[in-house]
Amino acid sequence: MVLQCYPSHARSLFVTKNHKRKYNLIQCPRKPPKFTCHVHIGLDDIAQVGHNKVLVAAAVSAAIGQLSKPFTSVILYGKDFDFKTAFQAGGFPSTHSSSVVATATSLALDRGFSDSIFGLTLVYAGLVMYDAQDNLADVKYS
Repeated sequence: MVLQCYPSHARSLFVTKNHKRKYNLIQCPRKPPKFTCHVHIGLDDIAQVGHNKVLVAAAVSAAIGQLSKPFTSVILYGKDFDFKTAFQAGGFPSTHSSSVVATATSLALDRGFSDSIFGLTLVYAGLVMYDAQDNLADVKYS
């Protein structure tokens, strides 16, 4: 990925109506930005995302969680098998919870259990799982 920054000296202009002429160009009173940045993302940069172990673990875990929802609704809740539940939000298992647990586990195995990034993802995973448990209890008992 290439990040190019260069000074921007051009002033912004805006158009206003004038009584004598049809349109009048007036300089914008705000200062222009000192630097303008452009990000160039190529296909190689996008392909590198597929080599990120953490993102792959989270995506695979989310896919397994979503695709198992029709089966868990039959086994746990006694509902009819409906494959549409694989594309709906909510229910059991929680895709959010499985994704953050896979992310935390992958980071722990990759960077170590004493790394601060693992600690951050562990706290985040705990919050997401607590929220998913709270939402599941609201759905189950209502």
